[in-house]
Amino acid sequence: MRKHHLIFLLTFLTLCICGQVNLVLNPSFETHTACPSGSGNDVAKAIGWDTCRSSPDYFNTCSTIPLFQVPINYFGKQVPINGEAYCGLYTYSSSSFYRELIIGQLTAPLVLTQKYFISLKVNRADSNNVVGYSSNKIGIKFTKVKQKYVPINNIAHFYSNSIITDTVNWTKISGSFVADSAYNYLMLGNFFDDANTSTFNHGNGVIAYYYIDEVCVSTDSLYAENYVTSIKELFNDEHSVIYPNPANQFLNLKKEDDEVVRIYNCYGAEVFKDYIDQNNYTINCSSWPNGMYLIRSKKIHYKIIINH
Repeated sequence: MRKHHLIFLLTFLTLCICGQVNLVLNPSFETHTACPSGSGNDVAKAIGWDTCRSSPDYFNTCSTIPLFQVPINYFGKQVPINGEAYCGLYTYSSSSFYRELIIGQLTAPLVLTQKYFISLKVNRADSNNVVGYSSNKIGIKFTKVKQKYVPINNIAHFYSNSIITDTVNWTKISGSFVADSAYNYLMLGNFFDDANTSTFNHGNGVIAYYYIDEVCVSTDSLYAENYVTSIKELFNDEHSVIYPNPANQFLNLKKEDDEVVRIYNCYGAEVFKDYIDQNNYTINCSSWPNGMYLIRSKKIHYKIIINH
């Protein structure tokens, strides 16, 4: 039993440390507060993400609405690279000027003059009746503060000049830039107007639409270049409920069985241990540093994120 515990903990620590290399809080949109429903801002249901221009979309296998399911949805058919979710957005429209952008939180501010390596995976949606164009200029812009509406001013910190046409495979876009400020957020999409965007007309649809997955910002060039989502939800006992996740000040644990519960940080240090003999238990995590933690008992193996 001790051997299995050690293997499990070492596996978690490996994933956790790797996860810290990527500064994007929820890089593959897997961790979510609710499933896409088509009502309101679905992107905000993916932890750490939000809309910052028009109405981009969030797709997840948990959705009960066919338009927002995975792998088949309103814009086409695509399987996530690794997981059950991705986002999607307009990068061009031939009928009127239209762009969609999303904004994501970083786990730590960028360091001034530090060189960062960026990668993300994109796929052109394949619904010919809707998506008739492909475009270039898909990229990233960083910002210090969270913005609700971002103007299109032909400025981005990083973007691709290639017109991405592949509807079968995910295409990796990668590059680097030197931070000119202590940015806390990144925005994704096409930040260029029609005069500065190149397109290719494929058929009947009037828009260019792309799925986005596996976003990475790292100081490690090899890690960013070869990034594949490796952090997944660990096994959670069906009789236990842990919320909220991410947690801020308090973490609530609802259980049916009495047992010792331990919580470890990313470096293997035990930050909490107690015998829980009640159905509802609240843990004060306000002093814990931001990051990933492992909750473990005989029946619970669960990953949580602390984000103050």
